[in-house]
Amino acid sequence: MSQTFECLDLTDRAALAEYERAFYAAFVRVTGNRLIRALWVWDDAERRLATRIAYGDQLIFVVRNAAGNIETAIATNIACRDWQAAAFGFSGPTEQEACCEILTFFTVADYRLGFKLRFWEACFAELRRRGLKTAYATTAARLLLAYQRLGGVLLEQKEIAGEMRYFLEFSLERAWMKRRCGR
Repeated sequence: MSQTFECLDLTDRAALAEYERAFYAAFVRVTGNRLIRALWVWDDAERRLATRIAYGDQLIFVVRNAAGNIETAIATNIACRDWQAAAFGFSGPTEQEACCEILTFFTVADYRLGFKLRFWEACFAELRRRGLKTAYATTAARLLLAYQRLGGVLLEQKEIAGEMRYFLEFSLERAWMKRRCGR
Protein backbone atom coordinates (compact mmCIF):
# COMPACT_ATOMS: atom_id res chain seq x y z
CA MET A 1 0.00 0.00 0.00
CA SER A 2 1.76 3.18 -1.15
CA GLN A 3 -0.34 5.44 1.02
CA THR A 4 0.14 5.63 4.79
CA PHE A 5 -1.93 3.14 6.84
CA GLU A 6 -2.53 4.04 10.48
CA CYS A 7 -4.80 3.58 13.44
CA LEU A 8 -6.32 6.99 14.12
CA ASP A 9 -5.46 8.59 17.47
CA LEU A 10 -8.96 8.98 18.94
CA THR A 11 -7.68 11.28 21.69
CA ASP A 12 -6.52 13.84 19.10
CA ARG A 13 -9.40 16.26 18.51
CA ALA A 14 -7.87 17.60 15.30
CA ALA A 15 -7.50 14.07 13.92
CA LEU A 16 -11.12 13.29 14.82
CA ALA A 17 -12.32 16.47 13.13
CA GLU A 18 -10.36 15.58 10.01
CA TYR A 19 -11.82 12.06 10.06
CA GLU A 20 -15.38 13.39 10.48
CA ARG A 21 -14.91 15.77 7.54
CA ALA A 22 -13.62 12.92 5.33
CA PHE A 23 -16.51 10.70 6.51
CA TYR A 24 -18.94 13.48 5.57
CA ALA A 25 -17.32 14.05 2.16
CA ALA A 26 -17.65 10.35 1.35
CA PHE A 27 -21.33 10.05 2.29
CA VAL A 28 -22.88 13.44 1.52
CA ARG A 29 -22.97 12.42 -2.13
CA VAL A 30 -24.85 9.18 -1.33
CA THR A 31 -28.40 10.44 -1.81
CA GLY A 32 -30.14 7.13 -2.53
CA ASN A 33 -29.42 5.73 0.94
CA ARG A 34 -31.88 7.69 3.09
CA LEU A 35 -31.47 5.56 6.22
CA ILE A 36 -27.92 6.75 6.87
CA ARG A 37 -29.38 10.19 7.63
CA ALA A 38 -31.05 8.65 10.69
CA LEU A 39 -28.25 6.21 11.54
CA TRP A 40 -25.38 8.66 11.97
CA VAL A 41 -24.93 12.12 13.47
CA TRP A 42 -24.84 14.65 10.62
CA ASP A 43 -23.50 18.17 11.11
CA ASP A 44 -24.20 19.75 7.75
CA ALA A 45 -23.17 23.22 8.91
CA GLU A 46 -19.66 22.00 9.82
CA ARG A 47 -19.63 19.30 7.11
CA ARG A 48 -18.88 16.58 9.68
CA LEU A 49 -20.29 13.10 10.21
CA ALA A 50 -19.96 10.70 13.15
CA THR A 51 -21.43 7.37 14.20
CA ARG A 52 -23.47 7.12 17.40
CA ILE A 53 -20.93 4.75 18.97
CA ALA A 54 -18.60 6.55 21.41
CA TYR A 55 -15.06 7.08 20.11
CA GLY A 56 -13.72 5.40 23.25
CA ASP A 57 -15.36 2.18 22.00
CA GLN A 58 -13.95 2.44 18.49
CA LEU A 59 -10.85 1.58 16.55
CA ILE A 60 -10.55 3.55 13.31
CA PHE A 61 -8.14 2.65 10.53
CA VAL A 62 -7.28 5.26 7.94
CA VAL A 63 -5.14 5.61 4.87
CA ARG A 64 -3.63 8.98 4.14
CA ASN A 65 -2.70 10.06 0.65
CA ALA A 66 0.64 11.63 -0.31
CA ALA A 67 -0.62 15.04 0.87
CA GLY A 68 -1.39 13.57 4.31
CA ASN A 69 -5.19 13.74 3.97
CA ILE A 70 -7.49 10.90 5.02
CA GLU A 71 -8.51 9.10 1.87
CA THR A 72 -10.05 5.86 3.16
CA ALA A 73 -11.28 4.60 6.53
CA ILE A 74 -12.88 1.70 8.34
CA ALA A 75 -14.34 2.42 11.77
CA THR A 76 -14.98 -0.50 14.10
CA ASN A 77 -16.88 -0.85 17.34
CA ILE A 78 -14.54 -2.97 19.45
CA ALA A 79 -16.35 -2.62 22.81
CA CYS A 80 -19.70 -3.89 21.49
CA ARG A 81 -21.58 -2.48 24.50
CA ASP A 82 -23.93 -0.84 22.01
CA TRP A 83 -24.54 -2.03 18.46
CA GLN A 84 -25.02 0.33 15.54
CA ALA A 85 -26.91 -2.52 13.84
CA ALA A 86 -29.56 -2.25 16.56
CA ALA A 87 -30.76 0.96 14.89
CA PHE A 88 -31.93 -1.28 12.03
CA GLY A 89 -33.43 -3.85 14.39
CA PHE A 90 -30.56 -6.34 14.18
CA SER A 91 -29.23 -7.93 17.35
CA GLY A 92 -25.57 -8.42 17.97
CA PRO A 93 -24.38 -11.97 18.49
CA THR A 94 -25.25 -13.64 21.77
CA GLU A 95 -21.57 -14.48 22.27
CA GLN A 96 -19.72 -11.17 21.93
CA GLU A 97 -16.25 -12.33 22.88
CA ALA A 98 -13.54 -11.59 20.30
CA CYS A 99 -15.87 -9.77 17.92
CA CYS A 100 -16.31 -6.26 16.60
CA GLU A 101 -18.77 -4.32 14.46
CA ILE A 102 -17.77 -2.50 11.30
CA LEU A 103 -19.44 0.90 11.64
CA THR A 104 -18.43 2.39 8.33
CA PHE A 105 -16.14 1.90 5.39
CA PHE A 106 -15.52 4.77 3.02
CA THR A 107 -13.15 6.13 0.48
CA VAL A 108 -13.02 9.78 -0.46
CA ALA A 109 -10.91 9.51 -3.58
CA ASP A 110 -9.29 6.14 -4.26
CA TYR A 111 -11.81 3.86 -5.92
CA ARG A 112 -9.42 1.17 -7.20
CA LEU A 113 -10.61 -2.29 -6.22
CA GLY A 114 -7.12 -3.62 -5.51
CA PHE A 115 -6.44 -0.74 -3.14
CA LYS A 116 -9.69 -1.38 -1.26
CA LEU A 117 -8.93 -5.10 -0.97
CA ARG A 118 -5.45 -4.44 0.42
CA PHE A 119 -6.89 -1.93 2.88
CA TRP A 120 -9.51 -4.42 4.12
CA GLU A 121 -6.81 -7.07 4.57
CA ALA A 122 -4.59 -4.65 6.51
CA CYS A 123 -7.52 -3.74 8.78
CA PHE A 124 -8.55 -7.37 9.30
CA ALA A 125 -4.92 -8.32 10.05
CA GLU A 126 -4.73 -5.63 12.72
CA LEU A 127 -8.04 -6.75 14.24
CA ARG A 128 -6.72 -10.34 14.30
CA ARG A 129 -3.51 -9.12 15.92
CA ARG A 130 -5.67 -7.61 18.67
CA GLY A 131 -7.33 -10.98 19.28
CA LEU A 132 -10.60 -10.43 17.40
CA LYS A 133 -12.05 -13.28 15.37
CA THR A 134 -15.36 -12.06 13.93
CA ALA A 135 -16.72 -8.80 12.54
CA TYR A 136 -20.35 -7.86 11.95
CA ALA A 137 -21.72 -5.18 9.65
CA THR A 138 -24.86 -3.87 8.03
CA THR A 139 -25.12 -2.79 4.44
CA ALA A 140 -27.53 -1.53 1.83
CA ALA A 141 -28.53 -3.67 -1.15
CA ARG A 142 -26.10 -1.90 -3.49
CA LEU A 143 -23.03 -3.28 -1.67
CA LEU A 144 -24.35 -6.64 -0.50
CA LEU A 145 -22.82 -8.74 -3.29
CA ALA A 146 -19.45 -7.00 -2.98
CA TYR A 147 -19.32 -7.68 0.76
CA GLN A 148 -20.36 -11.28 0.21
CA ARG A 149 -17.49 -11.64 -2.24
CA LEU A 150 -15.22 -10.33 0.53
CA GLY A 151 -16.38 -13.19 2.72
CA GLY A 152 -19.43 -11.67 4.41
CA VAL A 153 -22.08 -14.23 5.34
CA LEU A 154 -25.66 -12.95 5.30
CA LEU A 155 -27.26 -13.52 8.70
CA GLU A 156 -30.44 -11.49 8.42
CA GLN A 157 -32.25 -8.94 6.28
CA LYS A 158 -34.96 -6.38 6.95
CA GLU A 159 -36.97 -3.82 5.07
CA ILE A 160 -36.98 -0.46 6.82
CA ALA A 161 -38.90 2.51 5.43
CA GLY A 162 -38.87 0.92 1.98
CA GLU A 163 -35.11 0.20 2.00
CA MET A 164 -33.49 -3.20 2.49
CA ARG A 165 -30.75 -3.64 5.06
CA TYR A 166 -28.55 -6.70 5.46
CA PHE A 167 -26.67 -7.96 8.52
CA LEU A 168 -23.40 -9.76 7.73
CA GLU A 169 -20.76 -11.72 9.58
CA PHE A 170 -17.08 -11.76 8.52
CA SER A 171 -14.52 -14.24 9.78
CA LEU A 172 -11.32 -12.37 10.61
CA GLU A 173 -9.42 -15.65 10.84
CA ARG A 174 -9.77 -16.89 7.27
CA ALA A 175 -7.10 -16.07 4.71
CA TRP A 176 -9.68 -15.27 2.02
CA MET A 177 -8.30 -11.79 1.38
CA LYS A 178 -4.80 -12.93 0.54
CA ARG A 179 -6.15 -15.07 -2.30
CA ARG A 180 -8.23 -12.19 -3.63
CA CYS A 181 -5.33 -9.73 -3.43
CA GLY A 182 -3.08 -12.10 -5.37
CA ARG A 183 -0.71 -12.68 -2.44
